[in-house]
Amino acid sequence: RVGAAYVVVSWLILQVVDVVAPILELPDWVARVVLLIIVIGFIPALLFAWAFELTPQGVKREQDVDRSDSTTRKTGQKLNRIIIGVLALIILLMGAERAGMFQTGSTEPPAEFVESTHPPATPAPATRPLLNPADKSIAVLPFTNRSRGSENTRFFSDGIHDDLLTQLSKIHELKVISRTSVMAYRDTTKNMRQIGEELGVSNLLEGGIQQAGDRVRINMQLINARTDEHLWAETWDRTVTAENLFEIQREVARAIAAALQTTLTEEENEELGRQPTTNTEAYQAVLMSRQLVRRDGFNALTKAEEYARKAIALDPDYVDAYTSLSVALTAGVYLGMYDAGDIAAEARAALDRAFEIDASHGGAWSSLGVLKSQLGEPGSDEAFEKALQLEPGNSDTMTVYANVLQRNGKPDQALPLLEQARELDPLSPTLLFVIGRTLGALQDSKGALEAFKRVREIDPSSPLGYGPAGGSYYAVGQLDQSVFWIRRGLEIDPEDYELAGWMVFLLDTLEDFTGAREWSDWLNDWVTNEPQPMAMQAHHHYLVGNFGIALQYANLALNLGVPDRWNSDGVFMRIKRDEALANGAPAAGIEVFRKHHPQLFGEQPLITQNNLLQAVDLALLLKLTGREQETGILLATALEAYDRPYFTTGGTKAWLVPAKAEALAILGRDQEALDELRRIIDKGWRVYWRWETDLNPNFNGLHEHPEFRAMIEELEEDMRHQREKVFEMNAQGQIAPLPPTRTDKQSSSL
Repeated sequence: RVGAAYVVVSWLILQVVDVVAPILELPDWVARVVLLIIVIGFIPALLFAWAFELTPQGVKREQDVDRSDSTTRKTGQKLNRIIIGVLALIILLMGAERAGMFQTGSTEPPAEFVESTHPPATPAPATRPLLNPADKSIAVLPFTNRSRGSENTRFFSDGIHDDLLTQLSKIHELKVISRTSVMAYRDTTKNMRQIGEELGVSNLLEGGIQQAGDRVRINMQLINARTDEHLWAETWDRTVTAENLFEIQREVARAIAAALQTTLTEEENEELGRQPTTNTEAYQAVLMSRQLVRRDGFNALTKAEEYARKAIALDPDYVDAYTSLSVALTAGVYLGMYDAGDIAAEARAALDRAFEIDASHGGAWSSLGVLKSQLGEPGSDEAFEKALQLEPGNSDTMTVYANVLQRNGKPDQALPLLEQARELDPLSPTLLFVIGRTLGALQDSKGALEAFKRVREIDPSSPLGYGPAGGSYYAVGQLDQSVFWIRRGLEIDPEDYELAGWMVFLLDTLEDFTGAREWSDWLNDWVTNEPQPMAMQAHHHYLVGNFGIALQYANLALNLGVPDRWNSDGVFMRIKRDEALANGAPAAGIEVFRKHHPQLFGEQPLITQNNLLQAVDLALLLKLTGREQETGILLATALEAYDRPYFTTGGTKAWLVPAKAEALAILGRDQEALDELRRIIDKGWRVYWRWETDLNPNFNGLHEHPEFRAMIEELEEDMRHQREKVFEMNAQGQIAPLPPTRTDKQSSSL
């Protein structure tokens, strides 16, 4: 009994030391010393219990004790109670640890989840094999970071987690839940079965990492989420070297494959055995770069580039260092830090070097697909397809590729990818955002709004669920709801000045010119020389009759060469066209278009979603100068482009909708133009409605037509009704008032 009690109490002491040591930042040798003392003391404890006995008079040698006076029975009962009590305490400690009471990682509050409401999916043929059976599905939960010290230890822990996910996703037979969804379970109190059900997997891998100096301890265990059965567990205590860390990841991946009865192909075995670098500092720099890219923001992306360049300098043959640099640079384009042309040379050079090192690197192919799409070069789709062939379980690649497809007018091809990605990443706000955009392009506005609602349910702090919902509402003409969600978006992300620009635009469209002027003045005190705010302010001044101020905005934007954002160039070029008309100089206006849009000239004009309205406006100038043949060619090309599937659908393209009616009107096909205008109004078009009708010379021949006037009156009445709803929401406090004046003036780097 003494021996059993000794073992049980010793185990309890070791567990307490294991929990307390990271909190007190004790060195690793403390636990080893405690274990050594316990081992050394075991034999003396047994000998003492054998040779001595506890009596009412104290401890005596066993041979000196009178048997009638022995308390052996009572002592044994006490030892039984001690053993049972300590075992009960051990069970409680194990349960508490499982529930996360002793986790020492992030102190962020646990995320809350609600039952998923999947947006309706537009049927589309599957383009890839179905995912693997549920019993070979796994989610790798966020590792508990038991290290204490700088934020780098958290980045290190998350970086190892990312790397392991990447390794597992290369195994074709496994269904591996992506990082975004599993990170929602950091510090969760939910049990294994709940997590498995919510993520749709049968198996969960959990673990912890403790780094102290040049030593790291990693423990992991694989659990059947349905039965709570432990399938496999292992602990590593190693020196922090690149070789050791990659070896641990290989061992984990192979152990999971074996436990789930997965057969590794020769290529998968070879990939798992790959040693990307032997430079530990370079490896850690890449981990830092990846984590910073995930944080987004100008500062984070700048640091991500620095870490990637550092990794390249430390190990010029490290392929992941080059792909990390390309990813950081192209992420900066999406964020608005750079134009694609600014980073093209460096990003392309990094990828060229990556392919020299490893032509089968899936991340490099995915990054090439992104770069080509940003530059408008051919071959983007082929690069993404190659990436998915190499890493078929990479939901990030699926999401990025789908986003490129829907932006390029192929939402029907994007949807199957998104459906597959959602199986792997069901809780990703970014994925749901792309789903919403894609469903909007497929004219499923209800499904799009459901997707944005799901974003808000999963992460109420994500701006992806607010402003984009406003875009879906204005695409179908519900401008009052759009005002509500755009304003909520600005509350969530007060640094997004483009949302303030949309407030100006929406209030102008509703013809609340007083409210629009207040927002315009507020925005002007904060931001200058940014394309979307400039366009919204130019549009406002045009509507209220301040054409001179509108022209100043247009001239400044065109002289600065600001990039086109949300049809900003269409606004500026429309104002320049009207300047030419007001001056009776359409030929001079044509030369302005030739300078800024040379692709619209020639035997075969090139019409895209970014110049469709400009092409129609140019056609009017050509017609007025008697160039009928050029007018006909340009408008025929524009009408052909307009009728391509999905060319004008979705909230991000809503301003393109009236282009066909305008083109028909310029061609003198009046009834067709009226019928087309009737059609789009009935479908909910309201974007730029006054600017595109009453104030648009493209409809000069129809301005007094009874059908045209009836439609204008209908739009005016609808705007009055929706404007009153906005006023009511303002009065009830449902829409926040104008924010305080900004003091941090921002301007374009241009």
